[in-house]
Amino acid sequence: MERSIIAIVLILNLLVPAAGCRQLLGFKYGMTQPREETPEKLILFLEKEKFPMDNMYLFPDSLSWFQALRNPVFRKNMLSHMVFDHEGQLLERDTAQCQWSGYDFIRTLDRDSSYRKIQGFQINNLLGQIKPFGGHSESVGFPLDPDFTIVITWAKFIGTYNKRLFVLSRAVSENRSAKIRLIYLNIDMQESWNLTKKQKVAIQ
Repeated sequence: MERSIIAIVLILNLLVPAAGCRQLLGFKYGMTQPREETPEKLILFLEKEKFPMDNMYLFPDSLSWFQALRNPVFRKNMLSHMVFDHEGQLLERDTAQCQWSGYDFIRTLDRDSSYRKIQGFQINNLLGQIKPFGGHSESVGFPLDPDFTIVITWAKFIGTYNKRLFVLSRAVSENRSAKIRLIYLNIDMQESWNLTKKQKVAIQ
């Protein structure tokens, strides 16, 4: 558990490869110390920032949250996005690109094309651990048998950095070759989990 939390901190600190990273992240992206949130506060944040409101999900308890964070593949893709094919296999991304890249890749996804896959994490590993929240969580026309599933992780504490992530929804809407299921997964700690001080995430 503690190693998972440390991994999150390292990922956050490595988003901008420069000295004084914490100060730079706070200045450039409005990042703040992670706090415990509620679905209601998350919805208000989405409304304020004019972010999409449909297909919002979160972890219902700390057990499912920590379980996901213990998976190295999930940790590696935190604050980014994951693309799964119709069999639930995670597709490999170009690691030479920055965390928020992928617009063109998502826009041109095609079920008839071949993609390199990553072992160790499938969409079913995640779907059973998350739940929808908000009044518009299940949007009309949501594909029941999608060609691809896009999971975009976001968090309130990362501030305007979310804009880099939510813009990927446009790539989904521009895709005319595949049925795509879009999931926005919030990774903020929740008040309902009643975490101890030792369990809470902090940016060091």
